[in-house]
Amino acid sequence: MNEPLVVRDAAMRPVAELLRGTPPTCGPDATVAEAARLMTSGRARYVLVCLDAGRLGILTEGDLRRRVLGAGHGGDVTVAQVMTAPALTTPATTLGADALLVMLTHGVRRLPVVSETGEPLGVVEDTDLLANATRGGFLLRGEIARAEDPETLVAACSRIPALTVGLWRARVAALDVSAVLSVVVEAAVRRAVELAGDESRSPTAWFGLGSIARREAVPSSDVDSAWSGDETVAAAREHAAAVHALLDRCGLRADDKGAVADRPRFARSPDQWHSAIEGWLADPFADQALVMLGMLVDSRIAHGDPALDLAGPTAEMLRSRPEVLRLLLKEAVEEKARIPARRRIVTRRPEPVDVKVHGLSPVVNIARWAGTAAGLASESTPTRLRVAVEHGLLSDDDGRVLGETFDVLTQIRLRHQCEQIERGQAPTDVVDPELLGPLQRSLLSNAVREIAGVQRTLAYAGPPA
Repeated sequence: MNEPLVVRDAAMRPVAELLRGTPPTCGPDATVAEAARLMTSGRARYVLVCLDAGRLGILTEGDLRRRVLGAGHGGDVTVAQVMTAPALTTPATTLGADALLVMLTHGVRRLPVVSETGEPLGVVEDTDLLANATRGGFLLRGEIARAEDPETLVAACSRIPALTVGLWRARVAALDVSAVLSVVVEAAVRRAVELAGDESRSPTAWFGLGSIARREAVPSSDVDSAWSGDETVAAAREHAAAVHALLDRCGLRADDKGAVADRPRFARSPDQWHSAIEGWLADPFADQALVMLGMLVDSRIAHGDPALDLAGPTAEMLRSRPEVLRLLLKEAVEEKARIPARRRIVTRRPEPVDVKVHGLSPVVNIARWAGTAAGLASESTPTRLRVAVEHGLLSDDDGRVLGETFDVLTQIRLRHQCEQIERGQAPTDVVDPELLGPLQRSLLSNAVREIAGVQRTLAYAGPPA
């Protein structure tokens, strides 16, 4: 097979390189008529609004249509009355792919870019980053977020597999497909929480765990969840059961190992979570402590109060216990990446390979340890690896090997699952090497071998001094 495995574009450049000139700006007291003239003269579809304390607002053409003309206002309305403030911003060094993910997560089409000192440099737009195929993720996410009832949500979610296959067929990079899929699924989870709930509920937080939280979902990914809040745990578990029942109708099944918010282990008050984390740190060999700590470090709030975050506090407490961090590293390197060596007795064909278990999970586990030690929580595996190298927790070579092999194995995994979907099969992580092309088979074998080599290095020599 001679096809390139990935296609990257502007999404892999810093957003500062994608800006088209100085952005039009005004103050909050300007009228919308003045703002419209600035848009016209600057040939822009927005104007940035300079607020106090270095903050920014933004007024777009869409705001003029909806909030001014649509509301029957005249041109003398002040910008402050119709702008969006504070505007979501991003640093100039952000990669386009990361900016795109922020846009997709928050449902915005324009993202102001600021310097290290907070000075507005310009605005990056979805059209600067999106191929036509990727734009479908925006559209479907919006449709899911606006679903008025469970039936509408189920109908929208039924198109998630087709979106995933379409992105893969359009040769969008596998890691980017996973990120888009993760955000779309998270939007479905958020809307299910809302549709199955009651707006009068006490402050709560619904957490996504695992691959969706890391932005690394594939079609076979389960929906792992947890809950924290002030209402009774019994009421929360009842709500969670209703949420997962709706998600199951949407084709988004709950974790089959029980990591779901309708189980007592994953539904606790904030104080109960804090006590549990302290207990797991005090005795990391009991109560599946390392597994639970790892899941919490990966957690991300899908719906609810940001003040109830678990990932940041868990990572911070872990860093205060280096002996427990070392146990996370030990677990990550003990279960070696491998290709089963046995062959079927009758056919002499090689045994199937579980790409997740035999290759990807060791990289995820190493990255989780290294990223946590470097001060991160709730980040993707590639981001954790990059920051770990910057902090000297992984050598340049080991970080490069793990990053490249993670990318390759994600490509193989996604291709396998998309082909299964096209054949009408349920997607799985188990790949028969005999059904892969020569290039894919070689990449799989080499990737697993290199991961095992990094594991041996870390097991024998430990991280760099």
